Amino acid sequence: MINLDSFINDRVEETNISCRTLIVTIFGDVVSQHGKWIWLGSLINSLRPFGYSERLVRTSVYRLVKDDWLQVKKIGRKSYYQLTTSAINHYKKAARRIYSKSILSSDNRWLILFPSFVEETKMSELKRQLKWLGFSALSSGAFAHPCFDQESIEETIQELDIVDSVIIFSGKTIDGNSANVLKKLVYQKWNLDSLQQAYNSFIDTYTPIFDFLNETVANNRHRSNLNEQHFLLRVLLIHEYRRILLQDHELPSDMLPKNWSGYQANRLVKDLYSFLADKSCYYITHKLEAVNGFLPEASSDFDKRFK
Repeated sequence: MINLDSFINDRVEETNISCRTLIVTIFGDVVSQHGKWIWLGSLINSLRPFGYSERLVRTSVYRLVKDDWLQVKKIGRKSYYQLTTSAINHYKKAARRIYSKSILSSDNRWLILFPSFVEETKMSELKRQLKWLGFSALSSGAFAHPCFDQESIEETIQELDIVDSVIIFSGKTIDGNSANVLKKLVYQKWNLDSLQQAYNSFIDTYTPIFDFLNETVANNRHRSNLNEQHFLLRVLLIHEYRRILLQDHELPSDMLPKNWSGYQANRLVKDLYSFLADKSCYYITHKLEAVNGFLPEASSDFDKRFK
Protein backbone atom coordinates (compact mmCIF):
# COMPACT_ATOMS: atom_id res chain seq x y z
CA MET A 1 0.00 0.00 0.00
CA ILE A 2 1.23 3.49 -0.88
CA ASN A 3 1.67 5.97 1.95
CA LEU A 4 0.63 9.29 0.41
CA ASP A 5 2.21 11.42 3.12
CA SER A 6 5.56 9.70 2.62
CA PHE A 7 5.24 9.97 -1.15
CA ILE A 8 4.66 13.74 -0.92
CA ASN A 9 7.63 14.33 1.39
CA ASP A 10 9.90 12.07 -0.64
CA ARG A 11 9.04 13.82 -3.93
CA VAL A 12 9.86 17.24 -2.50
CA GLU A 13 13.26 16.00 -1.33
CA GLU A 14 14.08 13.83 -4.35
CA THR A 15 13.26 16.50 -6.92
CA ASN A 16 14.67 19.36 -4.85
CA ILE A 17 11.56 21.55 -5.02
CA SER A 18 12.17 24.98 -3.57
CA CYS A 19 9.61 26.59 -1.30
CA ARG A 20 9.60 29.72 -3.47
CA THR A 21 8.69 27.95 -6.71
CA LEU A 22 6.03 25.83 -5.01
CA ILE A 23 4.40 28.99 -3.66
CA VAL A 24 4.21 30.29 -7.24
CA THR A 25 2.50 27.03 -8.24
CA ILE A 26 -0.04 27.37 -5.40
CA PHE A 27 -0.92 30.92 -6.44
CA GLY A 28 -1.23 29.94 -10.10
CA ASP A 29 -3.08 26.66 -9.67
CA VAL A 30 -5.16 27.43 -6.58
CA VAL A 31 -5.38 31.02 -5.37
CA SER A 32 -5.94 32.46 -8.86
CA GLN A 33 -9.15 30.40 -9.08
CA HIS A 34 -10.43 31.09 -5.56
CA GLY A 35 -10.75 34.83 -5.07
CA LYS A 36 -7.08 35.70 -5.80
CA TRP A 37 -6.12 36.58 -2.18
CA ILE A 38 -4.88 34.30 0.61
CA TRP A 39 -3.88 34.88 4.23
CA LEU A 40 -0.22 34.26 4.97
CA GLY A 41 -1.15 31.97 7.87
CA SER A 42 -3.08 29.69 5.51
CA LEU A 43 -0.16 29.64 3.11
CA ILE A 44 2.16 28.61 5.96
CA ASN A 45 -0.23 25.85 7.07
CA SER A 46 -0.73 24.49 3.55
CA LEU A 47 3.03 24.28 2.94
CA ARG A 48 3.93 22.67 6.27
CA PRO A 49 3.12 19.09 5.08
CA PHE A 50 5.67 19.58 2.28
CA GLY A 51 8.33 20.03 4.97
CA TYR A 52 8.72 23.82 4.76
CA SER A 53 9.07 25.76 7.99
CA GLU A 54 7.17 28.94 8.80
CA ARG A 55 10.37 30.94 8.62
CA LEU A 56 11.18 29.59 5.14
CA VAL A 57 7.68 30.38 3.87
CA ARG A 58 7.86 33.93 5.21
CA THR A 59 11.30 34.44 3.63
CA SER A 60 10.12 33.02 0.29
CA VAL A 61 7.02 35.23 0.25
CA TYR A 62 9.13 38.29 1.10
CA ARG A 63 11.42 37.57 -1.86
CA LEU A 64 8.49 37.05 -4.20
CA VAL A 65 7.17 40.48 -3.20
CA LYS A 66 10.60 41.99 -3.87
CA ASP A 67 10.69 40.28 -7.28
CA ASP A 68 7.24 41.66 -8.21
CA TRP A 69 5.51 38.28 -8.15
CA LEU A 70 3.29 38.98 -5.14
CA GLN A 71 1.63 42.04 -3.67
CA VAL A 72 0.60 42.38 -0.04
CA LYS A 73 -2.40 43.86 1.74
CA LYS A 74 -2.33 44.28 5.53
CA ILE A 75 -5.51 44.30 7.58
CA GLY A 76 -4.87 44.63 11.27
CA ARG A 77 -2.10 42.21 12.21
CA LYS A 78 -2.75 39.89 9.26
CA SER A 79 -1.11 39.94 5.83
CA TYR A 80 -2.84 38.81 2.64
CA TYR A 81 -1.18 38.17 -0.72
CA GLN A 82 -2.10 37.90 -4.37
CA LEU A 83 -0.25 37.79 -7.70
CA THR A 84 0.89 41.11 -9.18
CA THR A 85 -0.34 42.27 -12.57
CA SER A 86 2.84 41.11 -14.31
CA ALA A 87 2.67 37.74 -12.53
CA ILE A 88 -0.96 37.31 -13.60
CA ASN A 89 0.05 37.96 -17.21
CA HIS A 90 2.75 35.32 -16.92
CA TYR A 91 0.31 32.89 -15.31
CA LYS A 92 -2.23 33.29 -18.11
CA LYS A 93 0.35 32.39 -20.73
CA ALA A 94 1.56 29.46 -18.65
CA ALA A 95 -2.00 28.23 -18.06
CA ARG A 96 -2.63 27.93 -21.79
CA ARG A 97 0.07 25.28 -21.90
CA ILE A 98 -0.33 23.58 -18.52
CA TYR A 99 -4.09 23.04 -18.70
CA SER A 100 -4.37 22.31 -22.40
CA LYS A 101 -6.52 19.30 -23.28
CA SER A 102 -3.68 18.05 -25.49
CA ILE A 103 -0.07 18.99 -26.23
CA LEU A 104 -0.36 17.62 -29.77
CA SER A 105 0.34 20.18 -32.48
CA SER A 106 -1.26 19.23 -35.77
CA ASP A 107 -0.07 22.32 -37.62
CA ASN A 108 3.19 22.19 -39.60
CA ARG A 109 3.47 25.97 -39.67
CA TRP A 110 6.19 27.65 -37.60
CA LEU A 111 6.75 31.02 -35.99
CA ILE A 112 10.26 32.39 -36.52
CA LEU A 113 11.28 35.35 -34.37
CA PHE A 114 14.26 37.63 -35.02
CA PRO A 115 15.09 40.02 -32.13
CA SER A 116 16.75 42.40 -34.59
CA PHE A 117 16.70 45.61 -32.55
CA VAL A 118 16.08 44.40 -29.01
CA GLU A 119 18.24 46.23 -26.49
CA GLU A 120 20.75 44.18 -24.54
CA THR A 121 19.04 45.08 -21.27
CA LYS A 122 15.83 43.36 -22.46
CA MET A 123 17.38 40.45 -24.33
CA SER A 124 17.87 38.16 -21.31
CA GLU A 125 14.23 38.58 -20.22
CA LEU A 126 13.04 37.99 -23.79
CA LYS A 127 15.06 34.76 -24.01
CA ARG A 128 13.65 33.62 -20.66
CA GLN A 129 10.09 34.30 -21.80
CA LEU A 130 10.69 32.61 -25.16
CA LYS A 131 12.04 29.52 -23.42
CA TRP A 132 8.92 29.22 -21.30
CA LEU A 133 6.70 29.64 -24.37
CA GLY A 134 8.51 26.74 -26.02
CA PHE A 135 10.73 28.70 -28.42
CA SER A 136 14.29 27.55 -29.00
CA ALA A 137 17.25 28.92 -30.90
CA LEU A 138 17.06 27.47 -34.40
CA SER A 139 20.25 29.30 -35.40
CA SER A 140 22.17 32.31 -34.20
CA GLY A 141 19.70 35.14 -33.69
CA ALA A 142 16.59 33.17 -34.69
CA PHE A 143 14.03 31.56 -32.38
CA ALA A 144 11.44 29.08 -33.63
CA HIS A 145 8.24 27.49 -32.41
CA PRO A 146 5.42 25.50 -34.05
CA CYS A 147 2.66 28.01 -34.78
CA PHE A 148 0.03 27.10 -32.19
CA ASP A 149 -0.29 30.04 -29.80
CA GLN A 150 0.42 33.35 -31.46
CA GLU A 151 -1.49 35.20 -28.73
CA SER A 152 1.11 34.45 -26.05
CA ILE A 153 4.09 35.70 -28.05
CA GLU A 154 2.21 38.88 -29.00
CA GLU A 155 1.43 39.52 -25.32
CA THR A 156 5.08 38.96 -24.38
CA ILE A 157 6.34 41.41 -26.99
CA GLN A 158 3.89 44.06 -25.80
CA GLU A 159 4.75 43.54 -22.13
CA LEU A 160 8.47 43.95 -22.86
CA ASP A 161 7.73 47.01 -25.05
CA ILE A 162 9.68 45.64 -28.01
CA VAL A 163 6.92 45.68 -30.62
CA ASP A 164 9.10 47.77 -32.93
CA SER A 165 12.25 45.70 -32.26
CA VAL A 166 11.41 42.16 -33.41
CA ILE A 167 10.47 40.49 -36.70
CA ILE A 168 8.12 37.51 -36.70
CA PHE A 169 7.51 35.25 -39.68
CA SER A 170 4.94 32.51 -40.03
CA GLY A 171 5.61 29.77 -42.58
CA LYS A 172 6.30 26.14 -43.41
CA THR A 173 8.86 24.13 -45.35
CA ILE A 174 8.18 23.97 -49.08
CA ASP A 175 9.10 20.34 -49.75
CA GLY A 176 9.87 17.00 -48.12
CA ASN A 177 13.64 17.48 -48.31
CA SER A 178 13.47 20.75 -46.39
CA ALA A 179 11.17 19.13 -43.81
CA ASN A 180 13.69 16.34 -43.28
CA VAL A 181 16.56 18.82 -42.87
CA LEU A 182 14.49 20.80 -40.36
CA LYS A 183 13.73 17.61 -38.45
CA LYS A 184 17.44 16.77 -38.38
CA LEU A 185 18.23 20.28 -37.14
CA VAL A 186 15.60 19.98 -34.41
CA TYR A 187 17.07 16.69 -33.21
CA GLN A 188 20.52 18.28 -33.03
CA LYS A 189 19.43 21.50 -31.32
CA TRP A 190 16.75 20.17 -28.96
CA ASN A 191 17.41 17.26 -26.63
CA LEU A 192 14.30 15.19 -27.27
CA ASP A 193 15.78 12.04 -25.72
CA SER A 194 16.20 13.79 -22.38
CA LEU A 195 12.65 15.16 -22.58
CA GLN A 196 11.29 11.69 -23.39
CA GLN A 197 13.06 10.31 -20.31
CA ALA A 198 11.58 13.07 -18.14
CA TYR A 199 8.07 12.24 -19.34
CA ASN A 200 8.65 8.52 -18.77
CA SER A 201 9.87 9.17 -15.23
CA PHE A 202 6.82 11.35 -14.56
CA ILE A 203 4.49 8.62 -15.85
CA ASP A 204 6.24 5.94 -13.77
CA THR A 205 5.90 8.13 -10.68
CA TYR A 206 2.26 9.18 -10.91
CA THR A 207 0.56 6.21 -12.58
CA PRO A 208 0.80 4.10 -9.37
CA ILE A 209 -0.62 7.06 -7.42
CA PHE A 210 -3.59 7.30 -9.79
CA ASP A 211 -4.18 3.54 -9.58
CA PHE A 212 -3.94 3.60 -5.77
CA LEU A 213 -6.40 6.47 -5.46
CA ASN A 214 -8.89 4.74 -7.75
CA GLU A 215 -8.60 1.60 -5.65
CA THR A 216 -9.02 3.59 -2.45
CA VAL A 217 -12.30 5.07 -3.61
CA ALA A 218 -13.51 1.75 -5.04
CA ASN A 219 -12.97 0.06 -1.68
CA ASN A 220 -14.46 3.01 0.20
CA ARG A 221 -11.32 3.41 2.33
CA HIS A 222 -11.89 7.07 3.21
CA ARG A 223 -9.60 8.83 5.64
CA SER A 224 -10.08 12.07 7.52
CA ASN A 225 -7.04 13.68 5.90
CA LEU A 226 -7.95 12.70 2.32
CA ASN A 227 -9.04 16.22 1.34
CA GLU A 228 -5.69 17.67 2.37
CA GLN A 229 -3.78 14.87 0.64
CA HIS A 230 -5.68 15.48 -2.59
CA PHE A 231 -4.80 19.16 -2.35
CA LEU A 232 -1.11 18.42 -1.76
CA LEU A 233 -1.00 15.87 -4.59
CA ARG A 234 -2.70 18.28 -6.98
CA VAL A 235 -0.16 21.03 -6.26
CA LEU A 236 2.74 18.58 -6.57
CA LEU A 237 1.37 17.10 -9.80
CA ILE A 238 1.02 20.45 -11.55
CA HIS A 239 4.37 21.67 -10.23
CA GLU A 240 6.26 18.67 -11.63
CA TYR A 241 4.34 18.71 -14.90
CA ARG A 242 5.08 22.43 -15.35
CA ARG A 243 8.78 21.74 -14.86
CA ILE A 244 8.79 19.31 -17.78
CA LEU A 245 6.68 21.57 -20.01
CA LEU A 246 9.34 24.24 -19.61
CA GLN A 247 11.62 21.98 -21.67
CA ASP A 248 8.96 20.87 -24.18
CA HIS A 249 8.79 22.54 -27.60
CA GLU A 250 5.44 20.94 -28.45
CA LEU A 251 6.53 19.90 -31.92
CA PRO A 252 4.21 18.63 -34.67
CA SER A 253 3.62 14.88 -34.42
CA ASP A 254 5.62 14.10 -37.57
CA MET A 255 8.75 15.60 -36.01
CA LEU A 256 8.57 13.59 -32.79
CA PRO A 257 9.97 10.12 -32.06
CA LYS A 258 7.55 7.22 -32.30
CA ASN A 259 5.61 6.44 -29.10
CA TRP A 260 6.17 9.97 -27.78
CA SER A 261 5.55 9.90 -24.02
CA GLY A 262 4.34 13.48 -23.86
CA TYR A 263 0.88 12.42 -25.04
CA GLN A 264 0.54 9.79 -22.31
CA ALA A 265 1.81 12.23 -19.66
CA ASN A 266 -0.75 14.81 -20.73
CA ARG A 267 -3.60 12.27 -20.47
CA LEU A 268 -2.37 11.14 -17.05
CA VAL A 269 -2.26 14.71 -15.73
CA LYS A 270 -5.72 15.42 -17.13
CA ASP A 271 -7.23 12.29 -15.55
CA LEU A 272 -5.47 12.58 -12.20
CA TYR A 273 -6.17 16.30 -11.90
CA SER A 274 -9.85 15.66 -12.55
CA PHE A 275 -9.82 12.93 -9.90
CA LEU A 276 -8.23 15.23 -7.31
CA ALA A 277 -10.37 18.28 -8.09
CA ASP A 278 -13.39 17.78 -5.82
CA LYS A 279 -11.63 16.89 -2.57
CA SER A 280 -8.84 19.41 -3.12
CA CYS A 281 -11.41 22.16 -3.71
CA TYR A 282 -13.24 21.13 -0.52
CA TYR A 283 -9.97 21.53 1.40
CA ILE A 284 -9.33 24.92 -0.24
CA THR A 285 -12.77 26.32 0.60
CA HIS A 286 -12.86 24.91 4.15
CA LYS A 287 -9.27 25.34 5.36
CA LEU A 288 -7.63 28.25 3.51
CA GLU A 289 -8.59 31.78 4.50
CA ALA A 290 -8.76 35.14 2.77
CA VAL A 291 -9.97 38.55 3.94
CA ASN A 292 -13.65 37.62 4.35
CA GLY A 293 -13.29 34.08 5.65
CA PHE A 294 -12.48 30.89 3.77
CA LEU A 295 -11.51 31.04 0.11
CA PRO A 296 -14.58 31.14 -2.17
CA GLU A 297 -15.65 28.45 -4.61
CA ALA A 298 -13.58 28.10 -7.78
CA SER A 299 -14.23 30.45 -10.68
CA SER A 300 -15.84 29.29 -13.92
CA ASP A 301 -12.39 29.14 -15.52
CA PHE A 302 -11.47 26.24 -13.28
CA ASP A 303 -14.02 23.97 -14.95
CA LYS A 304 -12.45 24.70 -18.34
CA ARG A 305 -9.06 23.25 -17.42
CA PHE A 306 -8.05 20.31 -19.65
CA LYS A 307 -11.35 20.64 -21.57
